[in-house]
Order: sequence, then structure tokens, then C-alpha cells
Amino acid sequence: MKWFGRRFRCFQSTFLRSEWLERVMKPLQAVDGWDEMVEPSQDEFSVAMKHGAGHYADRPVTLLVRDPDHRLGRRPRLALRRQGRTPDTVFRSFLIDGRGRGRFYGWMPVQLQAMTLLVDDATANNKAGIEPQITMRRMSLIEVAVLIALRRTLILLQIISLFLAGNRKGAEFRFVRQCDSLSAPDYQDWIEAQALAALHANRDDPHNWPRRPHILVSIDGRDSAAAAETRMSLAAQTWRDFREMPAADVMMMVNSSEALDDPLWMRLPAGMRLAPNALERLARPFSLSADVAVVYSDEDHIDRRGRRLNPFFKPAWNEPLAVSGWLSLEGALFRLIDIPRDVCLERTSGANIALAVGRTQAGRILHLPEVLLHSGPSCRRRAECATITQPKRERPAVSVIIPTRDRADLLEACLKGLFEHTAPADLDVLVIDNESVEPATLALFSRYEQAGLIRRIPLLGAFNFSRACNIGVDAAQNDLILLLNNDVEPIGPYWLEQLAGELDDPTVGAVGNLLLFPDGFTQHGGVTLGAGTVARHSFHFLDPQRQGDKGLLGQRRDMSAVTAACLLTRKELWRRLGGMDEEKLTVAFNDVDYCLKVREAGFRIVWTPAAAMLHRESVSRGADDTPQKLQRFAGEERAMHERWSDTLKADPYYNPNLSLIAEEFVLEAYPRSLAPRSSV
Repeated sequence: MKWFGRRFRCFQSTFLRSEWLERVMKPLQAVDGWDEMVEPSQDEFSVAMKHGAGHYADRPVTLLVRDPDHRLGRRPRLALRRQGRTPDTVFRSFLIDGRGRGRFYGWMPVQLQAMTLLVDDATANNKAGIEPQITMRRMSLIEVAVLIALRRTLILLQIISLFLAGNRKGAEFRFVRQCDSLSAPDYQDWIEAQALAALHANRDDPHNWPRRPHILVSIDGRDSAAAAETRMSLAAQTWRDFREMPAADVMMMVNSSEALDDPLWMRLPAGMRLAPNALERLARPFSLSADVAVVYSDEDHIDRRGRRLNPFFKPAWNEPLAVSGWLSLEGALFRLIDIPRDVCLERTSGANIALAVGRTQAGRILHLPEVLLHSGPSCRRRAECATITQPKRERPAVSVIIPTRDRADLLEACLKGLFEHTAPADLDVLVIDNESVEPATLALFSRYEQAGLIRRIPLLGAFNFSRACNIGVDAAQNDLILLLNNDVEPIGPYWLEQLAGELDDPTVGAVGNLLLFPDGFTQHGGVTLGAGTVARHSFHFLDPQRQGDKGLLGQRRDMSAVTAACLLTRKELWRRLGGMDEEKLTVAFNDVDYCLKVREAGFRIVWTPAAAMLHRESVSRGADDTPQKLQRFAGEERAMHERWSDTLKADPYYNPNLSLIAEEFVLEAYPRSLAPRSSV
């Protein structure tokens, strides 16, 4: 995308003139005409790329679909085959409406080799009918920019502000992500398509389940009209083995050991409505396994006109988010015998009840990623949790490992941040020097070494981040190990105390933090598995002040991985897990690999905004755009999929109804696995 800057400046000047209206009103002309597809097979359509795959690689394209008899189904997927990459095929999805019309927009992979359109078996018409008409073409950047301006005006302004601030990489990244977001379905259309797919889903008959648990439902609230709405939704349930009972009576029943075969319990705020199959879907995991303690689902709102909106797609069990109240669990289904006897069912929020259960059996809390709860206008939710106390350890003893090569300006700012702008700590700073030669850097080393503030350890040969970290850990004097990039600087003095405090919890194995670019945009808000085929920084280049993160950038939370640009862990754990992979993961994904090993060993990864720092991302190393670097990256990508393929497909902290291609909280037309999931 080296041509992005020139074309984007051209767009800005055009957009600000009145002629842009004329561009929008005219039919968008193809750059090189429409390319027809070949005849379909039974379950897929191969795209005939008459210009060759290279013509579409790393470019925006659009597909226009006319399928009046729904031979493709409502949620077709585009399979994009990539040459020399792992996985060799990535997928995009979009919706076709009830009239059989659909349009896909997306940015094609760099190594595009072939395209195939896959039929959505769950919603397709298998009877004979009119063959679909499917055409495709490449789009211009002007077209994409105009579409983003019309559909996501505020986001386009954020992209322009990134560009004007000199953050060209961020502007390019968000522009491409917004191009991929143009195919995101409207929520109403998405509901219709998923309901149709569920109607034809091959689901088991509840009468064949090993057991049929009885459910007790308590309606919370004194608004009789709101309670009546909730009761109406209960009356429409497909699962009939339930009865309503006040929470106080449920407690009395439990304490008196009334004869009832292992009941389940749900508390609903008055005004909350259940989907007709909600009790059945939530009860199923309990029926199939005695190891399930809690099951909760996604939810949305219903306005006064009966329209569903504002979906809340939740992560799998995330203790810090439950503590803060961000993760609401009203409407969850609990196994009564697993709730501690000292918990008051009347006064305790759903999240706090789940916390009481999760302290000893977090793996038994399941998230069902289906929208089964609907909050009506009269629904009044109780406050979930109390004030949060951020963990903190005063004057921690930490060994800091900083890989570097020249760039004395960056390293000096990093070291000053450690020694002059950080609250008192017992620091053991190891600088892993990868053949620095610049006089300024050597003078900086000498000054800090003579002062006894750092230890310099040479790293010969090509840059190998994993080897640098392993060497540093072997030489570290303290149990707490901080991996720190040379282009990271503190914003406030207490960041290290906050990070170290997290590791006072023996269940936590590694900690990461909020990293910001110098312009204030987000560099690291955690890591999302599966995004960008392996993993991608969450909320990358997002403005924290614009609320596109739904408040998560201000929430301490569990994550699947965090970046090693600033990662705190324990030396003992590092050695037990074998550290970082020096052979197959020399530069990229070594931090993700380490974090996944930490989680596999039974520890949590915590991300915190309380230790925010400044990061000038990869300034000292440069871009990965040479043939050698691209080949190395492809090898690291392959190694991660060979090792963690299934894990990368199912990040427990990211909802499978949301896109892994576009930005966060963008709907996926064809969701990934909707099976109940645990975070353990």
C-alpha cells in the first residue's frame, strides 16, 4: 500500500469539493469491468479471474450476487486461497437478502491465488431453480472512501486524523479494516439470517437427553407490568419443565433440603424477555454434563416498537470483567447446589453469584454465544458489582530485559523512564545488545554501565527476539521478569507497581498493559487470537476517547495473550515452559506462543489499563516488507498454526458472532462455532 498516501490525499481534496456528490450519485464504474464467474458445482462456485489473481491481490474488490431462488443460501462465504501461506485458505462472509440480492466488499490477501464461493447449506434451497448470477470487479480507493464516508462518517474522520497526525500506518490499517467492514450486515438482517439457519439446524431432541433438569425462575422487581412481559416470554418457552418461585423461597427450599432432583435456578429482572427456546438452549449443557455450574448467553434490547437493537456479545468467563460489572450475568442459569450457602440469592447480583462459584470452579462456567435474552424498555437492571481495587506491589524487585540495536535516542528515553520516572523499585536492567555500532549508542552503554545501572549482554548475528529474551532471563537476578521494548516509555510512575501487583495472584502467569502511540491512539489493548490469521492487537489504532471499544480499554481483564513489548512474568514459570522459541519464532508471535503455553499450564493472562505506557511501535526495527522478512513471517505463521491451530480458531475472550477480519464489534454474517465455551 505504498501508493496509499498519494491516493488518499487525492481523495481528501476531491471529497472536500462539491464534485464528490456527483461521484456518489453516479453508478460506481468498474476499473476494468465485471469479471464473470464460471458455472457452479453443487456446493461451491469457483471465481474465474480473467486478469489473474495478482490483479486482485492486496486490492479492494466487490462481488454482486443475484440469487432469486437462494441456491447459495443467505450466508455464503468467500474462500480465498493464498499461495505459500498457512492457513492456505481464509474466509469472508456476507448476507444475501430475502429477494436474493447481496454484495460483498473486502480487501484481498497479498498472496491471493484463487477464490471460491461456498454455499450456506443451513439456508440454501437445494431444489432446482434459477442459477445465481455472480459478478466481481476491483474497486478504486475513491469508491471505498466514499462508501466509508456515507456509512461510517465518524470513522472516516478518525482515519483522516490519523493520517494528518503522521500515523500513516494507522490510517492504512483502519482504512483496510473499514473496507472489510462494509460487508457487515445490519443487525435486523443478521437476526433474520441466523434464525433461518437455526430453523434448519440439525439439533438433538431434548427428549433424548440423559436428564431433564427442572428450572426455578425468580422474577426480580416490583413493576407488575414489566413482570408481566417477562411472564409472557416464559409462557412461550419450548422447555416446559420449569416453575416460577421467588428468590426467598428458593433459598428456603435449598436450606431445608426439599426433595428436588438437582434443580437449576434463573433470576430475571422484570422486563427482560426470553427467546422462545432460551430455557431449552441454556439447560442443554447441564443435561449433558454434571460438571456444568453456570451457563449464560448473549443479549440485546427491544425498543418500544418491538425492534431488536444494541446486541451485547459477551466473552467467555472473564473474572475481572465480572468484578467490574462490565460482564452482566442477569438471566444466567445456575446449578443451585454449586452456589455457596452464604450467598443471598435475593440481594446478590448474577455476576457476584458467578464469582462465588468461579473462585473454585471457573472451568464450569460456560458461555453460550447465542442471543437469548432481550431487555425491554421497562427492564431495570441491578448494579452488578462494587468498587474495584487494583492490585499493587510497592517497590517490586524486577529484572528488566531490553533487546536493542543502536537507536540511542529510543533507548535513552526508555532507560530514563525506568530510572527517573518510575516509582522506587529494585531494578536489575539487562540490555541485550544486537551488534550496536553507532557511537551515540556505545557512549550511552558506557555511561549507564559505569554508573552500575545496567548490564549489557551481547547478542551476535541476525536479530532474534526470542533468543534475546531467553539470554536475558537466564542472566536475570530476580524472579519477576519484565520484557520491555527499547521504544517503550512510562506515562505515570506507578506502572511497574501495578504490573507486579497482578502477579501476587498465584493464578496469574503473565501481565500486559495498555500501550499508546505518541498521538494517543491505541497500540496495544491486548491480543485477539485468530485475527489476521494468527493474532492481532485488540483495538489497534483506535482512539480511546471515541468509545469504539465499548469501555474495554478502561477495563482490567483476562486475555488470551499480550504483547512482549511490555510483559511481566515469573522466571520460574519461564524456565518451566521452555521460554521462547528461538528456532521457529525469531521475531513474530513468540509472545503469543509464550502466553498460550502459560494458559495451557493453567495460568491466567491479565491485561490492565492502570499501567499505561507509550510505545513507538517497531520504530527501531522497521517494516516487515522485504522478500526475506515476508518469507520469515510466513514461516512463523506456519509454526503457530502447526502448534496452536485449534486454539487460534476459538479465542474464548472474543465472541464468535463478531468478525476477525474487520474491526472489533463488527458482526460476522456466518458466525464461527456457537457451542458452549469455557475460558479454561
